[in-house]
Amino acid sequence: MGSLAGQRAVTSVVVAAVCMWGASTLTACTSYSDDCGEKLACPPGPEAVPDPCEGDPGTAPGLDQCGVFVSEHGDDRNPGTKGAPVKTLQHAVGLAAGGRGNGEAPTRRVYACGGAFEEAITLPSGVNLWGGRRCDGGKWSYEGSFGGPDHPTIISPPVGIPLRVLGRDDAFIAGGDATSMIFGVRVMAADASATDGKSSIAMILSPGARAIVRESAILAGDGKDGAPGEDAPSFRASAGVVGNDGADACTADVAQGALPVVTACGDGIESTGGYGGDGGLEAGGDGASGLPEPVGNPPERGLGGSGAVSMACNDGENGANGADAGRASGAVGPGRLGLDGWVGVRGKDGERGGVGQGGGGGGGGKGRGLMNECPAGRPQGGAAGGSGGSGGCGGKGGQGGDYGGASIAIVALQGSELTIESGEVLGAKGGDGGVGGTGQWGGFGVDGGLGGHGLLTGTSRGCRGGFGGNGGRGGDAGGGLGGHSLGIGSVGASVTISQDATVSPGQAGTGGLGGNAAPEIQLGHAHDGISLFWYRFDAPAPEPPR
Repeated sequence: MGSLAGQRAVTSVVVAAVCMWGASTLTACTSYSDDCGEKLACPPGPEAVPDPCEGDPGTAPGLDQCGVFVSEHGDDRNPGTKGAPVKTLQHAVGLAAGGRGNGEAPTRRVYACGGAFEEAITLPSGVNLWGGRRCDGGKWSYEGSFGGPDHPTIISPPVGIPLRVLGRDDAFIAGGDATSMIFGVRVMAADASATDGKSSIAMILSPGARAIVRESAILAGDGKDGAPGEDAPSFRASAGVVGNDGADACTADVAQGALPVVTACGDGIESTGGYGGDGGLEAGGDGASGLPEPVGNPPERGLGGSGAVSMACNDGENGANGADAGRASGAVGPGRLGLDGWVGVRGKDGERGGVGQGGGGGGGGKGRGLMNECPAGRPQGGAAGGSGGSGGCGGKGGQGGDYGGASIAIVALQGSELTIESGEVLGAKGGDGGVGGTGQWGGFGVDGGLGGHGLLTGTSRGCRGGFGGNGGRGGDAGGGLGGHSLGIGSVGASVTISQDATVSPGQAGTGGLGGNAAPEIQLGHAHDGISLFWYRFDAPAPEPPR
């Protein structure tokens, strides 16, 4: 019994609590009962009024308070209402983002008639572009547009990137919803119309931008073929300088060896013939080696000739030829994305050929031997050696081939969010990479100077300097990268593609050949462009096509 009483007491407390709660919360009711067993009914409250501006872009009516209206036949002096539309899309975007004036709040929506607008536009994130409206008769409806044959709003400037969506940091509007709906438009990039004058890009999402593409076509044009690299001059590089002749015997007690000659090849590069050996009394001086010192172990090293002692002097050795520069590498890598679109990779420039080494200076003669060489009363020195001839300059390298322009429908940069719900996003033809330029032939090396004439015996004569080496041929340059063809190219962006959307590439460009190379020669041949529906530039690169 005590237990039952306790349960009843608890029940009474609960009922009292419910009654107090009910009385305090039903004060808006016209009548209620103190009997908690009787249900109380409040009269229905006012129903929520739907927002007339909300709804699907394909069915929602166009109202003046909901957006700014733009028509090919409008006037930018108009307020942008249905009855008085503006003429250009960019002006309409500005009114939608900032308001029409007189304290009007931004509508953040543009209603565009079907038709052609030859202008590039910049859309702040959070401003919607609803194109494809049928404006005949002032209805601004989609009847006969998406309900029948499509008649989209065509955005097709002759140059530039047709549509750019700004990120939150760049947009001049604020708010929680900073996503732009792009609906009922056909964005068409002209061929090679991007900033670099080579690529074609239809749409760019700036860092942090957010956009949804629905019932629209985003179409890139063709990229431009890369220009060939400039050839080095067709004439030979500068030749060497003939060495100086040595002084004759009996003209001085010590006849100074012939002075060196120098070929200046630019960029601080020189070829110098070796000094001739001095003509002496008891022995001739050795000639100096030519410069620069050769690389490796060539058959001739430009050594100076030895002076006369017990035997006659020796001629200077010929200088080593400069090394020919090899063909430079063709362009590799995916390139990079940025605010101006895509930047490809040029082929590497050819290197300069090696300078020819100067010839060694000839050895000097001696004036005294078993017989008096020089007549009494005259100087007694032997003849001086001639200096080596300087080498020829190395040929200049060709310039690398330029990259082919890319064809990318949409570029999405860092932190942006792109959703393709429906429609088409198509790349076209990437440009072919340019061929590398050809290198220049090196200059000829030339004669060394003659040694001075001797008198009576062979040990008194001076020896000649060696020939300067030929300059090496300049390197042929590598070819430029082929242009990509991509539906979407992204870096650090979030991309979502619905199954109702078509995202496809076109044909990528082929890589440029190396300079002076046949098509079957791989050295210097650049990589082909990439052809994919979506390529992430921040992902590990796939095996490049060849």
